[in-house]
This record gives sequence, C-alpha cells and structure tokens, in this order.
Amino acid sequence: MRRAHIVLAAALAGFIAPGHALAGVLATRTLPTPLAPDMQSRMSIPMPPNVDPNAPIWVSYRTMALSAEASPIGEIVLDGSFEGVPTPINASIVKFTPDSMAISTSAGTIKQQFEAMYGQRSPQEMQTLLGAELHAAYEAANAGTGRILDGTVVKTLPALGTNEGILLVSVERTNGLQPVGIIVTVGQGDPPAATAPADGNPESSIAYWMGRLFGAFLLLGLLYWFFVARHKR
Repeated sequence: MRRAHIVLAAALAGFIAPGHALAGVLATRTLPTPLAPDMQSRMSIPMPPNVDPNAPIWVSYRTMALSAEASPIGEIVLDGSFEGVPTPINASIVKFTPDSMAISTSAGTIKQQFEAMYGQRSPQEMQTLLGAELHAAYEAANAGTGRILDGTVVKTLPALGTNEGILLVSVERTNGLQPVGIIVTVGQGDPPAATAPADGNPESSIAYWMGRLFGAFLLLGLLYWFFVARHKR
C-alpha cells in the first residue's frame, strides 16, 4: 500500500504544481469526483491568518474531466465566492468548456494500471461507485474513444474587509463533461495566468502537453483517492 500512497502523492503534486509554484498562495483544496454517488459537490476553504483583508484575492480553478465523446461537447460550471462578501456574478461563476481545455487521448492503459495497483473491480461495482455517466466516460477513455480534458480558470474576488474569509465553492451544473477532480488554489498578489488554451489551437498550449503527460497518471491518483483513501477517513 505504500506504493499506492507514493503514486497518489506524486500524481496530485503534478496536478497542483502550477499553483504551489506561485508566491502568495494562501490555501489549496481538492474536490475529487464531485458528481459520483456519496461524494461532495461543494466545499468551504477558510483563509489563514496572514490574509490581507484589504487586498483582492485570486482563485485558480483547475479541473480534470472525462468525456465519452471523441469530440467533447458540453460544460462544467462552478460557483466560488466568499461568504458574506458581495461579488459580481462574472467573478463568481467559473465555466469550463472543451474549447478552453487541453484535450488528450488515453493510451488505453488506465484501467490496467489501476487494477495492477489497487485490484480488479467489476463493471457493476465501478458503475455503482462512479455513477452511470462518469463510469461511461471512464470506460470510453480506457477504450480510446473518449477523451481526457484538463483546464484552468483564474478569477479575482473582492477583498474580504471585515468578513471572516471562508471561500465557498460548488459544482453548479455539468453537461456532457464529467469532472474527475477540481483543485482550487487561493492567493494574493499577482494572479497567475490561466494555462488553458485560449486561441482555439490546444496543441500550441503548455496545458495541452501537460495534459498529455500527466492525464492518465493524475486520473490514477484521483481514482486511488476515490476507491482507497476516502474509506480510511
């Protein structure tokens, strides 16, 4: 099992490395498989004592998702704002669409690697744990007919003022795309540049190549958390 922990730590470290490399990071939290049965689709992130109540706060949302389609369509919509702080809707609503995400194809080894590390699971058990839609996307990704998507959106939220400083993040709706993991990184200072492609040509972006390099490995790490680590809490 030690090997599994090492795999998970390395996978998640790769997933959130861009956020941790930034100065001024205040907090980072993970929302794994938010739409799977019995999983949480929302979370609260308290700010540390060193937060500046008079300075704006940037929030980086990195989302990894699966699509059962070779040409993904649809969207993932999140909402993020500080409790008690008036926030413009364009700052609180976070939208992911395929044209703003790096899209890659699995080499067809995700399932085999997962079973080698964590044991075999029947299709019925996988569908019960993941839910019908995420399971279908997972199977399609394994078969090479589905796709892995990876994108980042950065928002700037108003200063906290006298408010306590609790960031509320929730998955509002999805259509066509199945989120596997959402990493939320919060900080102050110069906001990071979003790494998702914005020019309609994902192969020209760093995010695209990072997605191809880390996609299957990260998915294994997140699946490990879902199937193994959560049962130890």
